[in-house]
Amino acid sequence: MSRGWSSLRVRLAVLGFLASYVPALLLFGVVLVTDTETETRLRPDGEVVRQTVTDRAEWATWTVLALAPVAAGLAWWWAGRAVGPIARMRRVVEEIEGTDLSRRTGLDRGPAEVVALAASFDAMLDRLERAADTQRRLVEETSHELRIPLAVLVTNAEVLLDHPDPTVKLYRRGLERSRDAAVRLRTTIDELLVDARGRARTLDRRPAELVGIVRQVVEDAAVFAVTRRIRLSVDGPAEASCAVDGPTVRRAVANLVDNAIRYAPAGSAVRVDVEVTARQLAVLVVDSGPGIPADQHGYVFQRFWRGRRDVPGTGLGLAIARQIALAHGGDLTLRSPGPDGAGCEFRLTLHR
Repeated sequence: MSRGWSSLRVRLAVLGFLASYVPALLLFGVVLVTDTETETRLRPDGEVVRQTVTDRAEWATWTVLALAPVAAGLAWWWAGRAVGPIARMRRVVEEIEGTDLSRRTGLDRGPAEVVALAASFDAMLDRLERAADTQRRLVEETSHELRIPLAVLVTNAEVLLDHPDPTVKLYRRGLERSRDAAVRLRTTIDELLVDARGRARTLDRRPAELVGIVRQVVEDAAVFAVTRRIRLSVDGPAEASCAVDGPTVRRAVANLVDNAIRYAPAGSAVRVDVEVTARQLAVLVVDSGPGIPADQHGYVFQRFWRGRRDVPGTGLGLAIARQIALAHGGDLTLRSPGPDGAGCEFRLTLHR
């Protein structure tokens, strides 16, 4: 009994039955009352006799009894119509599989609340499908990127093992190639771990001083810049306080500065500017490198995309930086050529 009563259709049917049948019972009661008459007679001995006479029509009784199954049937049909959209949503959920998230309820008729619920459910499926597609592409791209250094390691080992008369010099060259491949493999895995942690991590917004974060990043990058004779400079207000997740913002700025140093020609300059407005803060990283052709701007923030294969890197730095900017309610945009007519300008915005 309790299991049946837990059904929404059963509850609605009972409610509909009572709403339609109780008025009929009340009407039948009124008919009984109004059809009852009291007669008063005086006997010969002077005694007054009162007699109640009820003119009960059989048609009324049979009508009330016949209405009971009719009301029950109509109530059950109405309840089925009411819960029909919910049952449709349930069928869609049961048919959805982990490998196919393309099914939608597509509900456009029914109670406004149920239609709104179905629209929210379809929107959730859209987000899940996009997340699954992103994860699938990431796995495919990661497999491709990891396959190359692993193939280099295996091939290099096979060449050394199959050589009829290996020398120390040959072994040294082989070990150097293996080291380079291992370094690339380690760098790729480190960037993937940072990307995965960034996606799983909840932002911890706390008051931070953005100019101080930028200056610290530039100081840390100075060692790498010196090896390429790159001049680094920071320009901006004395301070720019905002509520951000400090570690992730630092990672984003570091990725932009590192990218600029890698692609800037030796002996050139990389400029980092901080701008503050009432609603947002911006970090601009400007280099004097070769720039990026306009037809490639749409690929810049894709994972593992690299404009030049001769420049070391994993192709994940800009994608991670943009992900961090979006998580802070901002964005990462590209302007190439930059303000000086060459190179690139990356603009990282953060919502205050």
